[in-house]
Amino acid sequence: MLLTIQTLFNDPDVVQATIDRVLQQGLDRIYWQQYLTFRRTSTRVFKDYLGTVTGVVAGSINSRYGEKPIRERKSLGSGYGEIAYLGDAFQMDVERLSELQDLIDKFNEAKTEDQQAAMTEIINYIADDYRQIILAPHKRMDIVVGSLLMTGAATVKNKDNADGIELLDISLPFKFITPTAADAIVDSKLKFILYIQSEIQKLRAQYGVFEKMIMTRGTFNKYIIGSSEFGETFKMILSQNQFMLAGGLITSQMASQVFTGIGLPAIEIKEDYVEEQDGTNKQIYADDRITLLRSDNIGWMRHHTPYEATDPVEGRTYRPVGNDNGQMLISNYRDKNGRYMEYTAEWIPQIAAPNKIVNFDLATLKAAL
Repeated sequence: MLLTIQTLFNDPDVVQATIDRVLQQGLDRIYWQQYLTFRRTSTRVFKDYLGTVTGVVAGSINSRYGEKPIRERKSLGSGYGEIAYLGDAFQMDVERLSELQDLIDKFNEAKTEDQQAAMTEIINYIADDYRQIILAPHKRMDIVVGSLLMTGAATVKNKDNADGIELLDISLPFKFITPTAADAIVDSKLKFILYIQSEIQKLRAQYGVFEKMIMTRGTFNKYIIGSSEFGETFKMILSQNQFMLAGGLITSQMASQVFTGIGLPAIEIKEDYVEEQDGTNKQIYADDRITLLRSDNIGWMRHHTPYEATDPVEGRTYRPVGNDNGQMLISNYRDKNGRYMEYTAEWIPQIAAPNKIVNFDLATLKAAL
């Protein structure tokens, strides 16, 4: 067959082979998938239970012939979630298209037995374009989920308008705790570990046992390593030899050993960044915040069938991205300004029991240090 750029991006076999190649090679790490899994919703607006019962309420003890009391299943509140629209069109520059045309010419000029190798070279070349558009919505959700985890809120604004209209605004009912100087500073010394140990003990009756506490490296250094009682606790639980071998450098793993040894959750340090559209790197997780989680499994990434799947734009062909990418679709089109690769997806994070997540807001304490 005679291959052209137009047929290359619209031939279903070539497009599918390229997507498969990208998925087989693996994508960059997607951070939100540590906490959420895809779950389909049949409507864009769906019932969102803001809490679930994590323990079973003790049953009643009745007399042998007594009537059993009728109880309603306990619900901790509900609301509604609404799917967000995700999509970008990436323009392919002329230089890259020219190089691609050279590879297509090589394919067309090759003998039949050599065309498979030439096609493989073409697929390898355009795989990075597909990789970028497949990753783009995941990286946006990395930012959204990271903000939700550390602050209980996430906002995305439309930068294309002067008024900064909010396209996404989520606020979750976490249990927020804001320690003051009087809570954690004693005799001009930061006693944060004793403070948080006391608070977690108080929380246990209502919130259960926390598996981990997540924070940034800056927060870890400032409030954990910087806590005046940490040195004594560290040396008490770890042997002197271990401390000497560490060369005085304390890792999160070593700190977790200390914390779990005194009945506190393990520490997980977050140092993840995502590149924004303006080229700057955005820190996903906020400083001066500590979030307590009972497990990594905290909810779902709800996804809905994109509108284009049932009513496609005339002249475009939409291809699904695998079976586990939230019904994301990819298309390619050409207009008088150039050629574009486009993705569309409809996703929104749903935290199953936000009122069982505890967050320490350390801004007030920070101002006192």
